[in-house]
Amino acid sequence: MRRSNEAKRMNDLSEATAPRLYSWLPVLISVMTVVMLAIGGIAFHYTETRMVATAGETLALTAAEVSDKLDRFLFERRGDVQMMARTFSVQPDNREFQSAYLASAKISYPDYLWIGATNERGQVVVATDPATVGRDYSAESWFQAVRNGKGVHLGDVEPFAVMGGPDAIAMTAPITGPRGEFLGVVTTRVGIPGLENVMTGTLLAFRQREGFWGALEYQFLTDKGVAFIDSDLQHKGHVNLKQLGLPSALLSEASLSSYVEEVHMRRHVPVITGYARTQARGGFEGMHWTVLMRMDRRDVLAPIREVLWNLGLAGCAVVVPIFGLLLWTVKRVRREYLLAQQERAHARDAEASLRKSETHTRRIIEMALDGFIGMDAAGVITEWNVQAQQIFGWPRQEAIGRLLSATIMPAQHREAHEQGLRHFLATGVGPMLNTRIEITGCHRDGHEIPIELAISPALGQGGAYTFSAFVRDISVRKLTEQQGRTYQEELQRLNEALDRRVQVRTQELASANESLVAEVAERMQTEVSLESSRQALQKLTFQLLRVQEEERRRISRDLHDDINQRLALLAMDIEAVERQLSFSPGHVREAVRTLQDRVVELSDVVRHLAYQLHPSILDDLGLPIALQRLVDDFTARSHIQGSFGH
Repeated sequence: MRRSNEAKRMNDLSEATAPRLYSWLPVLISVMTVVMLAIGGIAFHYTETRMVATAGETLALTAAEVSDKLDRFLFERRGDVQMMARTFSVQPDNREFQSAYLASAKISYPDYLWIGATNERGQVVVATDPATVGRDYSAESWFQAVRNGKGVHLGDVEPFAVMGGPDAIAMTAPITGPRGEFLGVVTTRVGIPGLENVMTGTLLAFRQREGFWGALEYQFLTDKGVAFIDSDLQHKGHVNLKQLGLPSALLSEASLSSYVEEVHMRRHVPVITGYARTQARGGFEGMHWTVLMRMDRRDVLAPIREVLWNLGLAGCAVVVPIFGLLLWTVKRVRREYLLAQQERAHARDAEASLRKSETHTRRIIEMALDGFIGMDAAGVITEWNVQAQQIFGWPRQEAIGRLLSATIMPAQHREAHEQGLRHFLATGVGPMLNTRIEITGCHRDGHEIPIELAISPALGQGGAYTFSAFVRDISVRKLTEQQGRTYQEELQRLNEALDRRVQVRTQELASANESLVAEVAERMQTEVSLESSRQALQKLTFQLLRVQEEERRRISRDLHDDINQRLALLAMDIEAVERQLSFSPGHVREAVRTLQDRVVELSDVVRHLAYQLHPSILDDLGLPIALQRLVDDFTARSHIQGSFGH
């Protein structure tokens, strides 16, 4: 019910707005007609302008072609006179050869009016015109210039009196000897008709071009602006166009070649003039001439104006019936507009629903973590989300409409991509579709990046394929993998280096250990030797002490047992004598007592000596060793095993 009310409201609105909308159609048609006429007028003016520009550019190119041919012609003639001068330098006195050479040159090159050679004084010695032989040209400017060392001299256009006064160009080169001395000159006169022949061939080619007809005028100007060649023979050489202020003549001084629209100075009609200036070539300075090519503006525009006039008549014959047909069509369209509005309302609903769905889908795509790219069957990008922009650097507005291969594919993969696309469109088979692959992509700034790509085709309306691609930048992953491989290789290298160093250290330690073992063995052997030496020394010391003790004991025993006892007996005898002499005088007893005291004193001295000669082993080695020594001596004497402990 609600939907029917909305449809009824839309119908009422359409019926109310349709007459008001279509009432403007006649006015719109009239405005369109005026606009079309205005556009036609603008197009006509633009066409005329382009026709004039094209004609001017063609005339300028033709003038440049003629000036280039003039440069080449004069450069060749300059080379001729230089070659003649070098030939005459080889045979400076052979007049017969020189005369035959000049005659042959004039026959081979009809452009020469006259060729002659002078001696160092300026007198003609040989010439193609025998009447000029012997004439003195030493005062002429061309002879003076060459004699003064200025090289090849080119004169300006001037009448040549010898041949009856025709305009000619003088070219003069010096004849020098083996040591560079001046021997004379070779001089030629090139006729102006030869230069006009250069123009004739170019004009013939110009007139054969399509789209150009009518009179074509030309002029050759000297550097000062005097026309020495003119298609209008009546005014040749009579006017100086630069002094008269002709735009084309003045502009030629500032530009080598171009064109200009100006007014003809005699006929006072608009003309198009192309101009070009001769240039230097290969060390040849040139004549600085100007070539003017001129056509009437009316002749240039005549073809297009005739065509446009015919088109205008045909257009009127067609537009008037069409205008009537449009008015009839407006009435019919008004009726069909109502039905169209109803269909449009339904289409709007469907479009709104589709747009909402597209908006939702686009939002999902924009929020996706991977880059999303849509492509049509022609390989043109139709969708591009933010992630794709971040990966490849192309903004959405620039990426949409570009070829996928030219946007993200490196040059080495583009041909394969295009071949694969054509193969899929032809066969429906694509090995790279519906699978994830790792390839190299191309950033906007040109550097390549590793990406993971998955492409899925979809068959749309009308049987046209569309493609959806999801892209992921795997640069970080690749970098991590590369770093991992690098670290692993570095670790492997360090392990190998460590193994080598451990082996070296092990070898060094083994060598050091062997040296240490040898040193320890040597030290142990040394200690054994030292211990043996110590024991031997101790044994020797004991032997010395034993001998010393035995000697002391023997002396002490002798002193104690023999001398001391004898002294004791002597003292006893003296005491007995003293008793026997008790009744003797006092001085005898006193003498005996004194003798007894001295004997006692001597006995004490002997006892003291015997005491001092006691064994010193107690003082030298101590009581334990002395006791051990006594036990050892007892064992040795009695053969009874004894031991001492403390």
